[in-house]
Formats: sequence, structure tokens, C-alpha cells
Amino acid sequence: MFHIPMLKKILLLLFAVFLQTLSSSAAAELDTANIYTNVEKSVYQIRVLNKETGKKSSIGSGFVVTKDDILATNYHVVSEYINDPDVFSLEFLSTSGQTGPLELVDFDIVHDLAVVKAKQSMGVPLKISYLPEKGANLYSLGNPLDLGFTIVKGTNNGILTKDEDGNILFSGSLNSGMSGGPTLDENGNIIGINVATSGNDISFLVPAEYLTVVLERLEQTSFKPIDDRFAHSSSQLLANSQKILNKMLNSKWSGTGIGQFVVPAELDKSIRCWDASRTPKKDDLFRTFFTRCSNEDNIFISQRLNVGSINYEYMWLDTKKLSPTRFYRRYQKVNSSVIGGRAGKRDVTNFSCHTDFTKVGGRDFKTSVCRRDYLKFSGLSDMLFTTAMVGEKDKGFIFNIDFTGTDPKAAIKLFARMLETIKWQS
Repeated sequence: MFHIPMLKKILLLLFAVFLQTLSSSAAAELDTANIYTNVEKSVYQIRVLNKETGKKSSIGSGFVVTKDDILATNYHVVSEYINDPDVFSLEFLSTSGQTGPLELVDFDIVHDLAVVKAKQSMGVPLKISYLPEKGANLYSLGNPLDLGFTIVKGTNNGILTKDEDGNILFSGSLNSGMSGGPTLDENGNIIGINVATSGNDISFLVPAEYLTVVLERLEQTSFKPIDDRFAHSSSQLLANSQKILNKMLNSKWSGTGIGQFVVPAELDKSIRCWDASRTPKKDDLFRTFFTRCSNEDNIFISQRLNVGSINYEYMWLDTKKLSPTRFYRRYQKVNSSVIGGRAGKRDVTNFSCHTDFTKVGGRDFKTSVCRRDYLKFSGLSDMLFTTAMVGEKDKGFIFNIDFTGTDPKAAIKLFARMLETIKWQS
């Protein structure tokens, strides 16, 4: 049994813990309310309007940064206007219902950022800061689903290291329309820009450091708008492609076996490889084994166009039941490759291909190299490489790789090194 003095002490302790819990909860709610109040007038809805109808084509969010007439948002929020300014225009909507035109100043297509300018003061610029430690509270703001200004509380889960862009993993429920809005730390400073969500409280932020680079570049030109949007996009996309492919070229690759070959597996931490083989059965006329690899980064250009994908596959076939003629027919049927991406005739030229015979791992191969160039993005190409072992009666091996929106010279170098790395094992 408890003595009365001891019981009083326990009750007092429990009461103190209860009060502390209430105090912490109230403080958290107060922090959210304070952040909401302090930044509400610096966050806007960004609208893309069809000039002909005057109606919204797409919406997102934006926020005042650096100067009282400068706003940051996502590239994809204003991409329709960037790609077709004769058809679309930009406009802001404030939380009080005020609207006005916006002018595009600059963008970073690789990191999905854009900077626009208003003709009037838009409020107090928000300050950019560093990402806090993992587990810290973050506050995302924007205009979800055109329902009005909203704040979402979530948690910082750090930088995605497998992501070439290094986006921040945010445990919070971002929704359509919040793209381009700011995510703040507990002091009300910008640490990231809302960019995407996968649902179930899994969302992604562009680190604010990439926005800092764009803003510093603009300060050097006194915030003069860029002249040629497509040339600006081309130079960024080309530089990004060269950086990624050169990094892969200089990496130490892991190897994996498929059939009687050892082949390169993941070329970089952004590449993921998966087995796609069908389990062999006793009555199969031949066996087939697949390994497929791809990066997880596609750069958004427009609703119908993405670039930056790298996809490759290895296929091994062998048989003990088919005659050489029948096996060759089956082998021919599976020897096909299709370029990734959705580029069409108004985006790219027709493919131009060259075929030749070469040695890979000491075996004879037939190799085709195909290229098509982007019409508006100078220097960028789609590349398709396919190589198939020839001269064997009961076995075959195929290696295909394609690149979308890449530097063709760098892609050829990477393909050549991969061929050099493929080895035959008896």
C-alpha cells in the first residue's frame, strides 16, 4: 500500500506531466498559427490562363522572395506559358482575392524551379535557410485543389541520396495546387519548395539551395528576364546530361551474371536494376532471362514531354529442344527495342540508324546505333543502342539501352564502355 505522502507526490507528478503535455500541444498549435499568420500575405496562387478564354489552364502556388515584387514557384506550374507564351499568360491571386499579371524572369528546368515578377509590391520576402536535422517539424504552404490558402505540418526525413536532384523527403500531405509553395522551418524560413507527392504522407521538396543559385544569377543581371527560353532550357538540359553521364563513366560499376555473360549492373546510385525473368518450366522450348535497369529521374518539360531517362536491359536465351532455324526465328522476334519517352513528330526528327558488326566479350555481335534530334532544344538527342550476339546455334544474348534528351557524344561513350565491360564466361 502507498503511504499518503507518497501518493500525493505521485499524483502531483502525473498532474505536472499532464500540464506539460497540454502546454507542448498548445505551443505546437501556436507555432502553426503564428507561421500561418506571418507568411500568409507572402504566399500566392499562380495561375496559367488561356488568353482566348481567360480561363485557368493550370494552377500552383508561389511566394515572395529576395524582393517584394519577385516570386518563386515550380517550373512545371508555369511550363505551359514557358512553352507557348502566345497562347497562355500568367497571373497571381492573393488570399484577399486580388489578381494581377506576372512576367517570367528565369527558371531552372532541371530542378523544377521558376522565378516570376509582379508589377507591384507583393509583401515581405521570405528568407531562405538551411535544412534542419532529420525529424524536425516543417510547415508546407500553398493552395491545394483551388480551395484556398492552407498550411500542412510534416516532418523532415532528409535528402533522398538515390535521387540525382537530391530532393527532400517530407512526411506531409501535399496536394495538387500546392506545387511551388514554400516549406518552412519552425522559424518561418524557407528550406524547400513543394514539388510532388506520392500520397500517404509521402511528399517531396526541392531544396532551397537550388533556388538560391537562380536568385544569385538574377541579382547579377538586375533581374533582367531571359531572352531565349528554349536556348536557356537546352543549355541546362545538356549540362545536366553531361554531368550525369560523365559521373557514370567515372564510377566503379558492379557486375552481374546473365547466361554466360558478366554485365554491368547499376552504373550509379540513381540506377535501379530488377530481374524480370519468367520461371522456366519443363515443357518450355527455350529459356529466357531478363535484367532491366533504369534511373528514377525524368525531367519535366511539358505535359507531353519528359527527358533524362536512361533504360537498359540484358536478355539471355538458350535451348536444348529447338533446331537452329527455329531458335533463330524466336530470337529474331524478341530482338526489338523501343525508345522511352513520349516525344512526337513536332518534338524530334526521324531516327537515323547505323548498323555494324563488332566483338563483345570475344563473341560476334550485330550492333545498331539510332539517333533523333530535338527540334527546339539544340544539342539534345534521343539515343537508342541495340546489340545482339550472332553466330550461335542454341543461345543468344541481347543488350539494349536508350537515352532521352541526352548529349549524344556522352551517350556513345557510355555505351562503348559498357560493351568493353561485358565479358564471356565459359
